[in-house]
Amino acid sequence: MDLFATMLIAQYLLTALSSGFNAAYFWNYRSPRRGRRVGAMVLFGLSLALVVESLYFGAFALSRGLDWGPDFFLEPRRWLMARGLVCLGSLAISTLILRKMVSR
Repeated sequence: MDLFATMLIAQYLLTALSSGFNAAYFWNYRSPRRGRRVGAMVLFGLSLALVVESLYFGAFALSRGLDWGPDFFLEPRRWLMARGLVCLGSLAISTLILRKMVSR
């Protein structure tokens, strides 16, 4: 397994963990304002979707033995770059949640 393939699997795991944390936070979010509750449910759904997607593609990549043949989406370097923004977005939301939790 080359470095980029290992980084890709690590990125999927990091995204799944971060998004799982986000989903748990938004599931338990309480506010007297209806708009905030609706927003939290939307973010819960998005975070849950990221968990499922990251676990699915990570398991798929591992089950294939990271065989990046022509029937797979992209070779590891390009796939890593394409998925980077998804991972960074999930981590940014986690950072905002942690900042709010620490300030309480």
